[in-house]
Amino acid sequence: MADKRCDNGHFIDESWDLCPYCPADEEEAAEVPVVRPTRFGGAEGAKPAAAPSEPPPRRPVAVPPPPPLRREASAAAAAVQAPPMERTSVLQKGDAEPKRYVVGWLIGLNGAARGEAFAVRIGRNVIGRDRRSDIVINDDQASSHHADVVFRPEERRFILMDHNSTNGTYVNESEIEPRRDLIAKDVVRIGSQKFLFMPLCDEGFFWDDEGALR
Repeated sequence: MADKRCDNGHFIDESWDLCPYCPADEEEAAEVPVVRPTRFGGAEGAKPAAAPSEPPPRRPVAVPPPPPLRREASAAAAAVQAPPMERTSVLQKGDAEPKRYVVGWLIGLNGAARGEAFAVRIGRNVIGRDRRSDIVINDDQASSHHADVVFRPEERRFILMDHNSTNGTYVNESEIEPRRDLIAKDVVRIGSQKFLFMPLCDEGFFWDDEGALR
């Protein structure tokens, strides 16, 4: 039986310094640490839990490159591009090439061209076997570009010029070297083909600027 009493008369064990039955003072309660029995999940001398540490800094994440444009987007971008600059033409309204009026004829005298009239126009008229010629000669003895008939309006002259042909060009059976003026009813021979020259324009008749013959 305990033979020790506290200041309030409670019987306590001799080894106890404090009476468990007496209410503790505020100062003593603040100094005595609270210890939970181990059977309730506590531990003697347990330290308070440490404050949570700051989270580690986040590593930078690489930003993925933008996806490539689709064909539709590329086509739309090309559609909105500015149109190419248009070139300015230096040709004025009054600079159009003048119309080549008929100024004479070569009339076939033999072969397949007999009775046919071939127009001679202002400027140069190419005579030859080539189909692109102004006056086509269907003759094996004619060159592709055999000769030229040129009408000079400022001089009212018709000039026949050989274009370095193989068999030559003849007027009234005389070979021209390399050119000769033509007058009315001259007979021009190229290969075996003969033509009668008949002028329309001369000193008394000519096309004016408005296309009227005066």
